[in-house]
Amino acid sequence: MVGYGGADTLNMTLKTGAVIKGPGKIIGVFDTTGVDLAVNSEIAIGISAGASSRTAAGVLQTAAGATVSMIPLGGVQYVQAKAGDAFNPGDLVYVDAAGLVTITATSRKILGIFVGEPIAATAALVLNGAGDATASEGEMIPIMTAGAATA
Repeated sequence: MVGYGGADTLNMTLKTGAVIKGPGKIIGVFDTTGVDLAVNSEIAIGISAGASSRTAAGVLQTAAGATVSMIPLGGVQYVQAKAGDAFNPGDLVYVDAAGLVTITATSRKILGIFVGEPIAATAALVLNGAGDATASEGEMIPIMTAGAATA
């Protein structure tokens, strides 16, 4: 199976001070300084393909000019879910805080349609330093992103 529908990754400049610690994070719209993890009311433009750029010492870069590779929306992509949310095939899913996907619609932009097997509740990740937020991060789930909000 070809990952991310065979889409090419794009390198995007991050806002100064922002870091992305792994794949499957929702990337929000570019402003005058760069991109960052999407938040509730923000339109998504892509999904992170991995961690953002690092310094020569291997530390995540926070200075101006740091980059992240992302896969533009369109097609099925694996996105990191908010822990504890339940999903059923065909559910509409939305952009949540910290670049996560949620089932909660209130004041959020649509990301797409859940296309996986039913999940009773997404498991929380352990706090191992690989996450961007807290234990609110859950597993990666398949989302058809072709129907993402554009306004």
